[in-house]
Amino acid sequence: MYKLFTVQEATELIPFVDHSLREMQDAMRGALEVHESLQKVKPNSIEERNLSEESRFLLRSIQENKAELDRLGVHIKDLECGLVDFPSQLGAEVVYLCWEQGQEAITHYHRLNESELERQPLPDNALAQGVAWA
Repeated sequence: MYKLFTVQEATELIPFVDHSLREMQDAMRGALEVHESLQKVKPNSIEERNLSEESRFLLRSIQENKAELDRLGVHIKDLECGLVDFPSQLGAEVVYLCWEQGQEAITHYHRLNESELERQPLPDNALAQGVAWA
């Protein structure tokens, strides 16, 4: 079983999730740059060893941030776009609250078997009713 978020709980996590995503995105860009640099250096050189260590550090950083979000119950749907889902409940149905970097609040949800392209606006009473907000 995983955590079900109220709209308020998910909203309160936005600053932390945003910070974690930005760290992961920066580390991903850095890892790609290091990978490109590794293609240009002499094998078994000190530079190759240093770049390999930097790559391991960046990938470990991504894994640690991802593990922390997983531990909280937040699902990363698209790291590059900064798209995440928070499991929640609509009546008796488990759904995902959708949030994308740059948004100040959670305004939409989608069902488990639907993509974020099929998301729907939150009902007007979503903030007031806690987990079962329908």
